[in-house]
Formats: sequence, C-alpha cells, structure tokens
Amino acid sequence: MNHIKAYLLGLLVGGGKIDVSTFVIDLPFKKWGMDPKRMNIIAADILIKICSNFNSTYSFNVTYEIGNNKWLIKPINGADISPLIDDLVEYNLPTGGFLLNSVDLTKIKTQLTGVNVESFLSGIFDTRASLTLSHRRFNDDAPVVSVEIPGSTKNFKFVVQLCAWLTDLGSITDQILYNHPNQHSGSDPNYTGWKKGFKIRFLIKSFLTQHSFALQAKSTDINQIKKKQVKEEQLPCYLRKLGAVNPISIHSQQGSAELPPEVRNKIFFHYHHFCAVLNCPHAPYSEIQKLVNNKEKLINFFPRLSKGDSDELEQVFLNMLNSSFPNKEISSSKYKIGTLIDSEAFISFSGIDQGLAYLFSTELNGKRHKGSMVLIIQGNLEQIVDVMSIDKDLDSPIFVSNPVNGRAFICSSVINSLNQSLIKKRVNTSGLTVKLLENE
Repeated sequence: MNHIKAYLLGLLVGGGKIDVSTFVIDLPFKKWGMDPKRMNIIAADILIKICSNFNSTYSFNVTYEIGNNKWLIKPINGADISPLIDDLVEYNLPTGGFLLNSVDLTKIKTQLTGVNVESFLSGIFDTRASLTLSHRRFNDDAPVVSVEIPGSTKNFKFVVQLCAWLTDLGSITDQILYNHPNQHSGSDPNYTGWKKGFKIRFLIKSFLTQHSFALQAKSTDINQIKKKQVKEEQLPCYLRKLGAVNPISIHSQQGSAELPPEVRNKIFFHYHHFCAVLNCPHAPYSEIQKLVNNKEKLINFFPRLSKGDSDELEQVFLNMLNSSFPNKEISSSKYKIGTLIDSEAFISFSGIDQGLAYLFSTELNGKRHKGSMVLIIQGNLEQIVDVMSIDKDLDSPIFVSNPVNGRAFICSSVINSLNQSLIKKRVNTSGLTVKLLENE
C-alpha cells in the first residue's frame, strides 16, 4: 500500500461502480462542475492526477466523459483492471456493483496507517463531499462540508463507520442526517419524499484540521469558504447534551423495504439515537437513554403537522378518523385565530403556530410560510378558520382549514388518551431500541 493506491481505492469506494472487467467513477460536480471557469481545473485534475495515478499504480489509463451534469471516469477500452480487483479483495472491499451498497470499512481501517489513511479518505471526499452553501447550519457563518451518501445504498453501517473513523482522527461531527422517515419526515406521516439520503456534516474548520481534498477544484473552494466561519465548533458527540427534542410521528413507511432490518420498524428520536443503536463508540449513550425513558412524550401515532390542499387533506383526515375512531362523531367549529391560540384546549397540540402561518402566509416556499411566523399570526388574529375534531373534547387529531385560500393542516396532541394507549400497545423497548409492533 502507498498513498496513491490508497487514494484510488477511496475514489472507487466513494463513487465507483464495477461491472465485470471495467468500472466507472462518478465525480459529483453536477451544475457546479459545469461552470466554464472550473471545467479546465477539473479536467486537469483528472488527466494530471487521477489518470497518471492509475497509470503509475495499475499500468492502465483512464479518461473522462461529461453527461447529465456528471463527470465520469472510465478505464480506456481493453484495460486490465485485475490488479485493482486484487487490491479490493485484499482489503475486503466490494468487487462488483456500486461499491457503497455493500462496502465495509472494518478491515481497511485496521490496515491503513499514516498518510495512507488521509489519502484513502481524500478519495471518498473527492467523490462524496459537497460544499454547496445550502448545507450551511443556521446561516453563512457556519459553512459546512457535507459528505453525501445516496439513500439507495441502504448502507447505514458504512455511514456510522465513516463518521466514527473521522471522529477517531479528531474531526467533530456537526450533524448526521440518516435516510429514515423519522429524520426526513418527523412530523408528517404521509410525506413520501423522505428518501433524501445520508449526510455527514462538519463545520469547515473542523474538517480542515485533519482532512483535505486531493482535487484542486474543491481545495480552492473550501479554503475560500472557511474564511466565513464564525460559528464555534460543537462539543465531541459523547459530551453533548441533547436538550428539547420534538415528538416523532409514526410514518406510514416506518416498515418500508427501503430500510435495512437494523432500522426497519424502529423509532428514532434524534440522529444520535441511530448512532447509539448502530453501536457508534462516540454516541452520547446516557442522553439517548433519557429520551427512550421519556418515550411517552416523544411518540405520536398521528400527524404532528401535515400541511396541504384542503380537499385532499380533509380526505386524509376523514380516513384517519374512520380508522382510529370508528364509533365517534365528527364535530365542526369555527374559531377566530386569536381565540384558538389563546385557548387552553389547544395548548398541547404541536404544530399549530406553524400551521396557522402556512394558512395565512401571503407567500409560500413549497409548503413553508415565508416571513416571520409570529408576525403572520399577529396580523391575522381576527381571521376565521374551520376546525374539525372528534366530539368536542379534542381527544383526537384536528383538521384546520382556511376557507378563503383552500389551505389546511392536520395536527395532534401527544398526550391524548388514544395516542397514549397506542404507545402502550404498539411500542416495545429493549435497551435503546424502540420497536414498532404490528397492528393487531
């Protein structure tokens, strides 16, 4: 092993797909890499660094293609890639298909030392790390490097292994997003667009203390972006206090086949909860235990907040009531916004303020209100909304609609008696694992 070989193996792990006697490596430049000012730099990186490294290490050349906003590295026809395959076997890395689908870092982590470690990781960063400003945490003062792993891999183990390895080396993870509905759709159980992949995020200065990109195009950008960072680093994961955590709505695809067995039909209250259940040594285990012990306040079998078109969402609401409250009568009322937000009857319903801002915002970003939530509500205190619930005791989800613009939302209370009975009936806890049982 040498640092060049380690880097090439990292490229393959991060973006490689092997098919019989050839491979392709996808560099995730997308629209950013289509900028004419960058294209020459990227092409030079591939031809001077990557191509020459393959030639000197494995005695074959690679070339690149550009298509569909992708840069694809491929060996030239007729290349003998068997020495490369032998090295993948040596380190127990996959030798077929999209490597991220099944890669296990256990052996290569124990075998690499010194500069070879950083070279291998640089290969992964060059293929998987994004510097897009939209990844920032809070604002532009907290620029982030986001290691992006497609959800199609279903490889939760790799995500935990990689993050733990980087933590071992001294980087402090800012946040992880796991490809699971409890993270990407924690309030709306009917949101089908939750499969957004995995993201391991580091504040840029923390990343640069230990790691780097090999490709010049990315190195130049990250050194420019780091000048904007004002936000201080987080504490190491195992020292963190998690504070207040929002309840999780049980998603309709909690048991999806898109989820591997280790997380399927399991409920997670925080991204560190995944880390703990998946045995990351750096997880704040005592903090997660507190959340699990408090699960009666953190699990909701109904929407915490679901927003949308009034007619469509009303049908969802009625179907839900017919299923969960078959013998109950539906009650309809009208409320002034000012009366509704001051009523003690609605205090325990999470999501009401966000929902009302959605109903009355003059401009939306998708289903999100634009502007100050407080100011939107304060400016509409005299407006009337329609509210549907079960009976008049509000011991159920509620449907709130704006009859003027056809917007509506559903929200609910964790403490209502039916929800609490469902938690007792359908949730089983073993250690830190919170499992959803089948509905009888």
